[in-house]
Amino acid sequence: MRLFVCLTEAKPLDPASLALPKPLPAADLLMYLRSIALRHFRNYHEQRVEFHAPKTILVGNNAQGKSNLLESVAFLATLVSPRASSDRDLVCNGEEAAQIDGEVERLHGRSELQAIVRRSGRRTVRANGETCRRQTDFLGTLNAVEFSCIDIDLVRGAPDYRRRWIDSLIIQLEPIYVYILREYGRILKQRNAALKQLKHDTNPAIADTLPTLDQQLATAGTKVIRRRRRALDRLAPLARHWHHAIGGEAENLAIAYRSQLDPEEIDRFAVTPDPTRSPHRHRRLKRNPAELP
Repeated sequence: MRLFVCLTEAKPLDPASLALPKPLPAADLLMYLRSIALRHFRNYHEQRVEFHAPKTILVGNNAQGKSNLLESVAFLATLVSPRASSDRDLVCNGEEAAQIDGEVERLHGRSELQAIVRRSGRRTVRANGETCRRQTDFLGTLNAVEFSCIDIDLVRGAPDYRRRWIDSLIIQLEPIYVYILREYGRILKQRNAALKQLKHDTNPAIADTLPTLDQQLATAGTKVIRRRRRALDRLAPLARHWHHAIGGEAENLAIAYRSQLDPEEIDRFAVTPDPTRSPHRHRRLKRNPAELP
């Protein structure tokens, strides 16, 4: 994924281009994190923090846990750590599990959230005391936007950072996206394993699985790409509006989504799945023309 952010000299704009999305329902406008409690999370053995003011500023020396506290809030909102690639990295040394509890107030009432991550084994999430069998039953109650000094990597960093950033945003907007990402990763892993095995094993049965995996991967990948594109389409007018409000009208801010795959091919495949027309298959055939039928 390539994310293009462009600043250009201001030109007369169509007022419609600055139109913001429709206002959210009143029930979604109020969201307030009342408290958060940490147990064996990062460098916190036992800590509870109450938030009473509209704004809270964390002050402390380096390596005292300010970033860890913010990370716990982000994790409770998305079930994804912005800094760790594995749950075991979130658990205190010498402990087997870490726990995050949060109390969230919205217009329709208060909700209690709990996430338990383990050094080894599956995580457990609960909403209002009930264990959630699906992550979608947990996500969406707490919404958080993280800002940090490493956000410059959105422009200068590797594509993986941009993918993780936009994915964390979509998860809060569409919790079902968690399962779409998981399915895409599962199929991609299977396909890569088949391609790797094919290098050392000429068994026709392995080669016969590739068209099916190509179709499944393209179907799942199309869902991922379309949602990423849709999220940025929603974000672009908001970013442009606030950039004008902050910086005046000397510059125009533009955000564009660029995939390595042909957008028209993606749209066609989304309507008519066909393994012989899979965008992923087209890319693979360019590298290995011998696979052409």
